[in-house]
Amino acid sequence: MKQPLSIAVAQPRCTAYDVTANAVAHAEAVRAADARVVVFPEMSLTGYELDAAPVVPDDERLAPIVAACAETGTLALVGAPVPGPRIGILAVGGDGARVAYGKVCLHGSEATRFVPGSPP
Repeated sequence: MKQPLSIAVAQPRCTAYDVTANAVAHAEAVRAADARVVVFPEMSLTGYELDAAPVVPDDERLAPIVAACAETGTLALVGAPVPGPRIGILAVGGDGARVAYGKVCLHGSEATRFVPGSPP
């Protein structure tokens, strides 16, 4: 029998530019959600700062989220600036992270800092 797909949306308290602290807050939200997929807001990992440095998938600061996903069997979809530079989504699981999406339609000041992702 297949396990039902439970999806949670979480918005942890974030600190501007502090990926380390924000990763811990995201990990706590993953554990609390009790869901197979947890979706976080755009740019939440860097505290919603457009001028934050991109976060690469093998960044060691993601370790708390990876650990929380490994413990719970969760996939976390975490918003962050990613290489490109793009506004992206990191798909974080118990085995690590990968860039899953780059925002396609940029607005206002986003277009001066980022390039659009590829259409689906």
